[in-house]
Amino acid sequence: MGVENYGAYQQNKTQASITRSNARIAAAQGKAARGKAYGQAARIEAENEVAGRNTAENLERLREAETQAQGAAVAKRGSSGFTAQGSGSLEEISVLEQFEQRAQDMAYARSLQDVGARFSAAMSRQAGDLEEMQSQAESDYLQAQARVYDRMAKNAKHAMVTSIIGQVGGAIVGGIFGGPAGAQMGAQIGGGIASQSNRGLVGSYESQNGGDQYQEGVSNAWMSNQMSKWMR
Repeated sequence: MGVENYGAYQQNKTQASITRSNARIAAAQGKAARGKAYGQAARIEAENEVAGRNTAENLERLREAETQAQGAAVAKRGSSGFTAQGSGSLEEISVLEQFEQRAQDMAYARSLQDVGARFSAAMSRQAGDLEEMQSQAESDYLQAQARVYDRMAKNAKHAMVTSIIGQVGGAIVGGIFGGPAGAQMGAQIGGGIASQSNRGLVGSYESQNGGDQYQEGVSNAWMSNQMSKWMR
């Protein structure tokens, strides 16, 4: 089972490397998503700041126009001969009311725009944080999987060494007592014993395939044959 466990070792080692790479990708994607969300929030805030300055400038121009309109109304009232307490002041009041209403509407619309922009920026950052957290959780899970594959690769490597030692040791002992044929049988028996011990190693070939049934049968047959010889 040395060759098979070497294959299992390489497979688990490769899978660990792939899984660890996927973990790094997941973490990088989370950071990129967070950076994108924070960048979007910054753009929203910058645009909101510009909009605020524009509104302030528009209100200032509106106040200037209001002052000019009020001055024109006062001049007109003076030239008409109406007093400030008389009906001549109605036009001036109407003009002021119109400008004040426009100013209030602009200020109210700006306040709504500001609240909406701040909320959008906050939500963008929160979404970025959540996406990074989810990606990091996925990365941590994949890292844990990679560590499992590392352990499985280590077990497969250990099983490979155990199988080789079992086969070589069995061949030596079998050769001492039974010559070439005994060496071959001893190698099979030693490999079978090692195969049985490797079953408990998660990641080994035997743990994935239920052990080597052929070698187990050879081992049992040889042991039965030897027992019958010894009992004669």
